[in-house]
Amino acid sequence: MPKIKPSLLTAVAGVVIGLIAFIVNYNFIESTFPGYHVITLPARFALSFFSEETAFLPKMVIFILGQFVGYFTLGNILNRIFLAMKRK
Repeated sequence: MPKIKPSLLTAVAGVVIGLIAFIVNYNFIESTFPGYHVITLPARFALSFFSEETAFLPKMVIFILGQFVGYFTLGNILNRIFLAMKRK
């Protein structure tokens, strides 16, 4: 069974990076900066199921949860691949 700690660290790092990218994009840049759509892909996917008329705070919660779940899944998949390659 793969360890969960690397996946959690990847998820937390993804949330922090996503929040920094959101803050920079929202406050400092008038247009979208390169890589924003890639960095925040899990959050934007989670937000795609909700209306634009949803209030800001629930959207931010969905953004953070989407980032966490997306990067946790990515970290878990990469961890399993790494462990499988290490056993060979």
